Amino acid sequence: MDETTNNNKKQSTLKRYLPLVLGSLLGIGIITWTSYQVKNSTGDRDPSELFANKKAAENVGMCGTPEPPVHACFKAKSGLCEDDLKTARIAWTYYENNYQPKTGLVNSANQYPSTTMWDTGSALAATIAAHDFGFIDQKEFDDRIVALIKTLSTMKLFNDEAPNKVYNTKTAEMVDYRNKATEDGIGVSTLDLARLISWLNTLSCKFPKYETHSSKVLSRWNYDRLINKGQMYGLALDPVSKKVRVLQEGRLGYEQYAGKVFKELGFDQSVAAVYNNEFFSSMKIYDVPVAFDSRDPRQLGAYNYVVTESYGLDVMEHGYDDENRPLVRNIFDVQQERYKRTGIVTAVSEDNVDRKPYFIYNTIFTAGLPWNTTTDRGVQYNDLKSVSTKAALTLALLYPDEEYTQVLKRQVESAYDPKKGWYSGVYENGNGYNKATTANTNGIVLSTLLYKKYGSLYEICNACGRKLRLDPSIYKRQQK
Repeated sequence: MDETTNNNKKQSTLKRYLPLVLGSLLGIGIITWTSYQVKNSTGDRDPSELFANKKAAENVGMCGTPEPPVHACFKAKSGLCEDDLKTARIAWTYYENNYQPKTGLVNSANQYPSTTMWDTGSALAATIAAHDFGFIDQKEFDDRIVALIKTLSTMKLFNDEAPNKVYNTKTAEMVDYRNKATEDGIGVSTLDLARLISWLNTLSCKFPKYETHSSKVLSRWNYDRLINKGQMYGLALDPVSKKVRVLQEGRLGYEQYAGKVFKELGFDQSVAAVYNNEFFSSMKIYDVPVAFDSRDPRQLGAYNYVVTESYGLDVMEHGYDDENRPLVRNIFDVQQERYKRTGIVTAVSEDNVDRKPYFIYNTIFTAGLPWNTTTDRGVQYNDLKSVSTKAALTLALLYPDEEYTQVLKRQVESAYDPKKGWYSGVYENGNGYNKATTANTNGIVLSTLLYKKYGSLYEICNACGRKLRLDPSIYKRQQK
């Protein structure tokens, strides 16, 4: 056999076996690489942690890019960035630490076993967000929701009408504001009920299997004294006479946020759901028009606290409209203007504080005074002025392209304990962080990111034709 023939034979053999050899080497490489990845990605971690990290990793890669739709109604408008998920994960830590599995309730303040219906709404918002962001799997989500609905379905109601203002989170007993059990309760906050209703609506929209039970929870309540003549009314038990007083509830801002919730539920809120009602007034602070409520607190016993939170919640849950768009913009502008003129970073709201009196209203305007910091009794605590974490992050979300947004984000970016959650804020006077850590602050932080991802939640659910409906007999009673 000549050399040419021999070479041709070798080339033919090589061509025949080369794909097989390369394929085998490639297969061995893939198996080795996969085994290494599995070995180094699982370790001793809990499966739920792996699930959360996998989901988070998927989200990180799509910063600014919506996820593919996985839900008929909830189609993402924007992706979440790595920093967003870090912010959300810190907030969820609060709920991991303060959840009561027996009742499904969450402590309003860190390690203090008491809650309101407002904070229960915040906790529900946080749980929906945590599941959506991949921090908890479907099993843990369902366990939490089932426990909560069971409690809401069986808890004792104030005067057999509606939930009491406060409950013990461990036992679901009615308590007073000192968390002392009380057989009679202390009253009903209809504003607080609105926040819970809003998130039960979102729950039922995103997870229709909970619609029937959520509707039954709300149908337990008697609305006859809570909703009347287009407005909301709260109930208060007189501790001496034991008589129940009925008091009009809500002032400009919170009234419209809550009024729109009851309007969506089918009630007449022709006064409460409208900003430009007979009680609307306006004044200029730093040349910016700021809306306020003209009702006299000396006569009605309730102040109008002009703060960031109510306007932010209105937009995030109900969306922008012709009325609220300029009002919300002015809330941003007046706080930005204070910063420009004084150098004081400003984002105010009501907040728990980590020292006496433990809860204050840090306001743009109240009781005739701009930038007033006060208790609900009108006692001033101007030394407790602070940049509110939830207010700063809400404004930053609503106006992402403004220069002042970056100022706000930098001011609160480290106002957290990685083992406890986001603090309430940072004191203006240099006294450090306001280390009060609460369900409301951390719930709003999580819900701002849900809004970033999806937009207004009521708009989403209404477009899908999904909303809570009460027992028809309730509406018939209202019409009489």
